[in-house]
Amino acid sequence: MSGLRVGGRIFGLDVMRAMAGVMVMVSHTSHLVADHWPRFPLVPSIDWVGVFFVLSGYLIGGLLLDASAKPGPFSLRFWDFMQRRWLRTLPNYYLFLLLNILLVSVGAAPGMLSTATAAYAVFMQNFHVPLDLFFWESWSLAVEEWFYLLFPLIVFSAIALFGLRGRNAFLLACVLFIALPVVARFALAHHVVDGTTWALWIHKLVITRLDAPGYGMLAAWLARGWPNARRRTRWPALIIGLFLLLTYCTRGYNAAPRFATFALGSLEPFSVALLLPLLSAWKNGGVFQRPMRGLSLITYAIYMVHLPMLYLFGDRVPDPVAWKCAFHYALLLSAIVAIATLVYRLWERPFMYLRDPMGRWIRKRMA
Repeated sequence: MSGLRVGGRIFGLDVMRAMAGVMVMVSHTSHLVADHWPRFPLVPSIDWVGVFFVLSGYLIGGLLLDASAKPGPFSLRFWDFMQRRWLRTLPNYYLFLLLNILLVSVGAAPGMLSTATAAYAVFMQNFHVPLDLFFWESWSLAVEEWFYLLFPLIVFSAIALFGLRGRNAFLLACVLFIALPVVARFALAHHVVDGTTWALWIHKLVITRLDAPGYGMLAAWLARGWPNARRRTRWPALIIGLFLLLTYCTRGYNAAPRFATFALGSLEPFSVALLLPLLSAWKNGGVFQRPMRGLSLITYAIYMVHLPMLYLFGDRVPDPVAWKCAFHYALLLSAIVAIATLVYRLWERPFMYLRDPMGRWIRKRMA
């Protein structure tokens, strides 16, 4: 299916990932230059992390649709799929979990350590209740990891236990992922009394955010089943998606508390999913192809690197002289990108090279 190929990269999706990664980094560091440019950056205040969730669901959707259609026992297909996701995500996560523990323990980063810190090792820091100790960016990584585990578990269990076809089992998982977080948001809404409690109980819990990758998975399912319809409707879908994102989805809790509590979590990923038909068809970026691909590849590392760098060096950016402040800020962002590139090449990518050998080992052991 166009846009879900494993061997090649799609320029439009690289743009989507790279823009989301850069905007998360900038939004978390823009306060450093606020004395001179209080409205920087001049970009829509949408949930850029949610863009990652939808895109992840879309890309993983193609892989899981292929895996669910392959012959072989349930356990073989499930564990082969999981080892590929874990070798992609867990090495970086545990590296930066240890780094954040070190930074907090020596007083170089805010936060606190306690016996509850162990929950971070198994992604339970925000599964159904908030645990707001440190390493705050990890909330989104917990959402991703539970998505990686639960979605294929539902798909392959439905195939093995109920004899469903791969596509039908996939659709069942999509429906559950989209519907159950809505129920969870209604059930937890009584905890919300201000913007902080909204962020902790609605915006950053696993059980209230799994519908974001669910919409991406549903987009993959529709694209695989009806490619012609996707091609015909991609421009209207893009226009509607951008309209929703730039109007309703920029309204946070302070502007519309009830809307943010009950509807924003569903409307925003739905709007992002509407952009995918056109962006997944944008395959060639010309001279921008290689740099955008390179930036897209390191977005995960950028996400992990930028806050430790902020803790360590952020206080060196503000300056009474505007041009010096801008220069220091540019140096900080450049250093984040450079270190993220090293993390990707020296740590993240070597683990990804193990996925094929590990897959062969699993198939051999389970034969």
